[in-house]
Order: sequence, then structure tokens, then C-alpha cells
Amino acid sequence: MTDTVNELERYLQTTPKSKDLWEEAKRYLPGGDSRNSIFWAPYPIFVDSAQGCHVIDSDGTDRLDFIGTMTSLILGHGPKSVVDAVGNQMGQGVVYNAPNPHQIRLAKLLCERIPSFDLVRFTNSGTEATLNTIRAARAATGKSKIAKVEGGYHGSHDQVSVSVRVNPAKAGERSHPDALAATEGLGEGTLSQVVVVPFNETEIARQTLEENKDQLAAVIIEPMLGSVGMLPATTEFLSMLRDFTTDNGIVLIFDEVISYRASYGGAQEYYGITPDMTSLGKIIGGGFSIGAFGGRKDIMDLYDPTAQGGPRVAHAGTFNANPVTMLAGSVTLDELTPEVYRKLAEMTDYLKAEILKVGAELEIPVQVTGLGSLFGIHFTSDELVGYRDIAAEDAAFRHQVFLGLMNEGILMASNLVGAVSTEIGKGEVDTFAAALRRVLERALAPA
Repeated sequence: MTDTVNELERYLQTTPKSKDLWEEAKRYLPGGDSRNSIFWAPYPIFVDSAQGCHVIDSDGTDRLDFIGTMTSLILGHGPKSVVDAVGNQMGQGVVYNAPNPHQIRLAKLLCERIPSFDLVRFTNSGTEATLNTIRAARAATGKSKIAKVEGGYHGSHDQVSVSVRVNPAKAGERSHPDALAATEGLGEGTLSQVVVVPFNETEIARQTLEENKDQLAAVIIEPMLGSVGMLPATTEFLSMLRDFTTDNGIVLIFDEVISYRASYGGAQEYYGITPDMTSLGKIIGGGFSIGAFGGRKDIMDLYDPTAQGGPRVAHAGTFNANPVTMLAGSVTLDELTPEVYRKLAEMTDYLKAEILKVGAELEIPVQVTGLGSLFGIHFTSDELVGYRDIAAEDAAFRHQVFLGLMNEGILMASNLVGAVSTEIGKGEVDTFAAALRRVLERALAPA
């Protein structure tokens, strides 16, 4: 089930304008874009417009959007409440060299909803948010090393560009992963500052953490491995991390840039486990570039410019907390009531059930992971515990299904992770399931 030729030929036939645009883009941009995360072979589509849960590419093909700009657009494309508010604000100014009232409103909403937030600060990306949580942890503890799980993605700064999508064959034993660079160009000594533990393997991870406890400033974790497969942590694993960090004066950081979709108060509310610091992004910006980090008051006070001697941790950014993004974010959160979160989770559960039904009827092994309105499709019958289980999946077959769904008018991430927006209803889910059935039937057909 790994022959992608037919799906590839169909994709090439229906996306000629996107291919031409990609060829032109390569003349000015390495690889034709500025986001490696949205490249797929042979080339990505180029989008002309989007509205609700529909995305129209440059060839005029209308696809149902089941990823929402890497999970960011929880209200879909162009929600009227956000567009109207932003339009009014832009008439009054896009960005100022002074604070604006909208950041107070968004900060208040987040502090009221996120259990770990005593105080919050805004950035322009999740990468900046995780960078600042780690920097604050180092300042608060006086220590330097951090621990992360294998496969955990926390942005693109040096400290966390370790053991993300690496080759397991080169990464040592599953129980004791080696710290491997996820990219070239990391600063000298970066790998020695990172302790890597396996995801969801509680006792093994605890042992490694105990061996390094005197050097650790922080443990950073996605409560659900997001971009690599939407694989949730077990409550046991997160509870161990909370107990270990508390017992040893180490800062526990939850990276909820993706998992804030899990519930009204994020994955920390879902699990009932409160970290010391949390990083956010994506949905809290209403479709605009954003990041946020917050947590315990004693840690966040390190950023206070009114403290005697000034802030202990520096933090600047010309577009931090700009009025357009702050307003878009607060309008979005106003619409994300507990009832909306409940309905999103119910629709996602329905989608998961329909995917499993298709797999069962066609006798193709499939699992669907995720929390809240997030999901990941895995064509395997093996138990999914951590990153290495996801890395062991049939990548060629996964790509065949991705291209097939594209050909059937469905847009997901190329590794088959997705997100349900408020614009997606039962009809769209039924369309998704029917499209998946046709793709898998083609995959099963004799060559």
C-alpha cells in the first residue's frame, strides 16, 4: 500500500498554477517559501482565498480545511466578529510605540482561564514564548540545563531544536535517547544543555531526570505531542513531572501553543495538573501572529521594569502586544465559551469515530489520537506510546493518503494531523469520511 503514482499524477494534473507559482517562488525564496513546515512533495498548493472552512487554491480548487493554518483558526477563516473588530482598529492605527488597552483585555481573559497564569506577557510567536519561559526558569533557579521529551516541538530557537523529528536509528536507545540536533547551525554546547527523556514512559523518564536534577532549571513538555502526531500524554506521566519538579525546585513548563484547544483552560485544566509556566500561541491571536508566556508571579516578576534595579530578565519586541492582534485575540476568546469547546470536542469525536469506521470496514488498521478539537490519523495497529512509535509508521503510505485527500478536496497537514473549527459540522465530517474511504479504496485496488 505504498504506490503513490496515481495520486501523484492526479495532483500534478489539477495543480498546474500552483506548480508555476512554486517555480517562480524558488527564484527568490529557498525552496519557494518561508515555512518548511508547510512544504510537501512534490510542491505545495498556493492559496488565493479562504472563508469559513473552505480554502481556494490558485487553480480554483475548493478544499475543506481540516487543519486551520496549523490549528490556529479555531473560528475558521475570516470570522465576521474578528474581521469587523480588526478593520475598525486598523482605521485607528496598526501599531503604536506605547501600550494599548486591548492587551489588558486579552491578558485578563487568559489569566482568568489558564490555571497557571498569575501574570502574562505577549510575544509574536510560540517560539518566542517558549524561549522566554526557559530563560525565566534559568533566571529563577540559577541553573542552566533543561529537560524535554523526544519528539517534543517547542519552536525553532537553539535550546529546543533538539531531538524533534530525528532518525531513531541514530538516537540511541529508546529508554535513554541521545540528544540529537534537529537542525544544523546550533550553537556549540547546545546539546550538552539538554536532557532528553522518552514520552509517556514514566519510570524510565523519572530515573533519567533524577540523575540530572541538580543541573536542571526546567522541564518543558507538550501535554500532547502536537505537530508530530497529536499524541496525548498520560496523566501518570504528567503527574510524575509535576511531583519531580516540585520536589527538586525545578520549573515545570507546559508548552500549550497547540494543546490550548484541549479545553477552556487548556490541557492543564483537562488533566488537572498546573505547571509553573505556560507558553501559548496560535488560537489566542485570532489568526494573527502571536505568542504568550505566563505563570507564577514570582517568576513573571523577573520581567518587571519597575523593580528596583530594573527587570532581571530583558524582554522587548516592536510588535509585542500590538493592538490589532490583541483585539483579534480577545474577540476570539470571547466566542470560545465552555459550551463552544464542548461542541468542538463532540464534533471531533464524531470525526474520529467515522475515521475508525472506515478503517474497520476496509480492514485497514487505523488509530485516531488527539485532545479536544485536535486529531491525528495513524495507520498502524501498534501501540502508540511515544515519538518512536509514530516515526515507525509507513511514511510513504501516509503521504499517499495525504495526496489522495488533497485530490478529494480535503486539506490537512501532510503528516495527517488536523483540527476542527467551529465552521465544521456533521456535513463536512461526512464529506471527509467519504473522501477518506475513496482514497483508501484506491490504495487497496490492484496496481
